[in-house]
Amino acid sequence: MKLLVAIGGVTLAIVLILVVQSLYYGVQKEMDSFVHALPGDVWIVQEGTTDLVFSNSHLPENDARRIHNVDGVGALYSLNGRLMAFKSDNGEVRTYVMALDFLGGGTPEGTDVVPDRDEIFLDKTFAKQAGLSEGDDLSFGDRSFKVADIRGIGNVLVTQFAFVNPIDFAAIFGTPGSVNYYLASLDDSASPEAARTKLEEEVTGSSVFFTNDFADRAATKSTGDFLPIIRVIMAIAFIVGLAVLSLIIYSATIERAREYAIMKVIGASPIGLYRIVLSQSIFIAVIGFMGGVGLAFVFNRVAGDIVPQFITHIRARDIAFVFGVTVFMSFIASYLPINRVARVEPASVFRA
Repeated sequence: MKLLVAIGGVTLAIVLILVVQSLYYGVQKEMDSFVHALPGDVWIVQEGTTDLVFSNSHLPENDARRIHNVDGVGALYSLNGRLMAFKSDNGEVRTYVMALDFLGGGTPEGTDVVPDRDEIFLDKTFAKQAGLSEGDDLSFGDRSFKVADIRGIGNVLVTQFAFVNPIDFAAIFGTPGSVNYYLASLDDSASPEAARTKLEEEVTGSSVFFTNDFADRAATKSTGDFLPIIRVIMAIAFIVGLAVLSLIIYSATIERAREYAIMKVIGASPIGLYRIVLSQSIFIAVIGFMGGVGLAFVFNRVAGDIVPQFITHIRARDIAFVFGVTVFMSFIASYLPINRVARVEPASVFRA
C-alpha cells in the first residue's frame, strides 16, 4: 500500500509539471505558427510593439508608398486587427478580428485568410467554445457576418484569431489613415539585412523584424506574464513529489532497520546498503515518472475536449527534463534514509 502511495504521489507531481509546461509551450507554438502562416518575409511594426495581442501598433497608411520604393521589396500587405465583441444566438462572444490586405508589388499570397464581403473565418477553438457552426451569423451593430469557414487559425489561450474582408474591417473597425502592421516579401536577389535597414529608415518610428524573429518575439511575449506563475507551480509540484517520496523511503528504511543490521553482521558494506536504499527510491520515482507521462497526455486530451482553449504541447526535451528532475528527486529523497542506514549498529540484531 505504501508503495502505491509513493508511486501515486510521484505520478501526480510529474503530471502537474508536464501539464503546466505543455500549456506554456502550447501557447508559444500557436502564436509562432500563426505568424509563420501569414505571407511576407519581414514585419514592419510600430517601435516598441512586442506582439499581436498584448500591445498596439499604428503606422501611417501612406507609408505603403515608401515601402514599395525600397529596393528588394516585392509583395506588400497590410495587417489590421483588434479584439471585438460580436452578438450571436448564444449571446455575446469575443474574438481577435484581423484583416489581411494585398497592397500590390507581386503575386498575392495568403488569400486563404481573406473571406468574401460580409463573411468571417473563425478559429475552430473559438467556434467550439462559442457554439458556432458554418452558416451561423455574427452581428456587430447593424452589420452581420456569416461564418464561412471554421478551421485552426490561431488560439493563444486568452483569445483566438478570426479574419474578415479588409474592406469590411476598414468600414467597421479600422482607424482611417492608420495600419497596424505591414508585411513585405523580399525578392530573391535582395540583401535581407540591407532591405531591413532601409525599411527602418523609410518608415519613421518603426521596427522591422524578419518573420522568424517576430514569431519568436511574439511567442515569448505572449507567455511572458505566465512564466513566474509556472515556475512557482513547478516548484510546488517538485516539493510535493519529493516530500511523498522521502517520507515513504524513510519509513520503509526505519521498518527494515533490523534487516540492515543483520546484513552488516554478515559483511555487507555501507556502500552496498546505500545502493539498496537508492535503488528503492529510483524504482518508485521511475515507475511514477512513466505513469505521470502517460497520464499527462491523457489529461491534456481530456482537458482540451472539455475546455477548447486549453492548448498544450509536450516536447521531447520537456519529458527528458522531467526525467532528470525525477532522478534528482530520487537522490534527494534517499539522503536521510542513507544516513539512517549508516548509523545502524550490528549489535542491535542481538537486542531483545
